[in-house]
Formats: sequence, C-alpha cells, structure tokens
Amino acid sequence: MARKPLLFCRQDDESKFRAVVTDINLLGKLDGWKVGRSAREIDPTMPIIYMTGTHGEEWASEGVPNSLLLAKPFAPAQIVTAISQLLNAAPPIPPAD
Repeated sequence: MARKPLLFCRQDDESKFRAVVTDINLLGKLDGWKVGRSAREIDPTMPIIYMTGTHGEEWASEGVPNSLLLAKPFAPAQIVTAISQLLNAAPPIPPAD
C-alpha cells in the first residue's frame, strides 16, 4: 500500500490548507518529518499532526514545534480531537483580499 501525506481541512480558498496530517513512514525519499518542515516553510503556523507506529521516539528531535504525534493504533476520534486542538490553538486566519 503506497503511503502519501494526507492534507485536509481546506480553507475557503481551495489552494490553501488549514492542517497537515502525515504518516512518518512514506515510501521513497520523502518522510513525514520532511512533510511537516516543508509545510511550515510555506506557513509557519500550519498545524501538523504526525502518525506513526514505530518512530514516536524521534518526534522530539525531528518534529516541528507545536505539532502532535499520534501513535498507531489510534481511534478515529483521536485524530479529530488532535486536529481540533491544533486548529483551535492556531492564530485567526485573516480574510482574503
């Protein structure tokens, strides 16, 4: 099964996302840590949620600040709670021009 980062929680502007949820183990040269760092380069306040069953101990050194890590297995409600927690902690998004 190919693993790809999951991007969702779009804003009204279809080109902009409100949160990033990514597995750490992505096939190829890209991993979830890089996905999180790349998203933060684009938007320093972007909420990032990492998911992993094996790399949780690396979160402190590899994860971006103010992110969350969900250890697998987790209940679907936990991801909803994590997203809500980060979105509610984020600064308000200014209206588009």
